[in-house]
Amino acid sequence: MPNDRTADVVVVELTGVTPPAYFPSLPTALAATWAVVKLLPLDHVDRCAFELVLARPRSAQYVTERLEREGALNLTFALPDGPHLLRLHPNRPQLGS
Repeated sequence: MPNDRTADVVVVELTGVTPPAYFPSLPTALAATWAVVKLLPLDHVDRCAFELVLARPRSAQYVTERLEREGALNLTFALPDGPHLLRLHPNRPQLGS
């Protein structure tokens, strides 16, 4: 049964941590993602990097520029169980869906 998520504009995936989450705006996605990420057992470098990308006053502008240029924001990070990926991208229909 397909989900109608067409009103949601941003998708955030934290592989191996949470299922994909859909958000109506980029600022909402960044705030919710930071709320989850800051609770993870990250090392100091990863925590600082995520805070810079997700929780600073110009974060939405920075991520918007990355999305326009690259189509998605992909950040890798390590947890005790191994490597993971934060992927943030626009909610676009998949071909063949």
